[in-house]
Amino acid sequence: MAIQLSPKDPDPYPNFYIHYVHEDRVEFHKGSNDDVVTVDLLKIAEIAISHADQMAYIRVLGRVVWHEDIKRWRWRFTPTGTVGRPPKPLSASMTLERNRI
Repeated sequence: MAIQLSPKDPDPYPNFYIHYVHEDRVEFHKGSNDDVVTVDLLKIAEIAISHADQMAYIRVLGRVVWHEDIKRWRWRFTPTGTVGRPPKPLSASMTLERNRI
């Protein structure tokens, strides 16, 4: 089954395939060349399967980017408040404690 990783820099050939799964990371093989993109398992935010088009859509925390200097795709973790899972809401007790400080 083909895989599309997102977010990712634009590419006319977006398909990846699982190359190897380690205990802490997964290696994706780029379908259009011999590039391998490694992503930490804990940085995979969401997996959605579409049986209609035989595609798996995987959203990662960070971004898959093209590095022109080495002519390779690489995953880069970007720890910002705008990428990835939404933050957990504070409970009422945590909110009160924070306001007292």
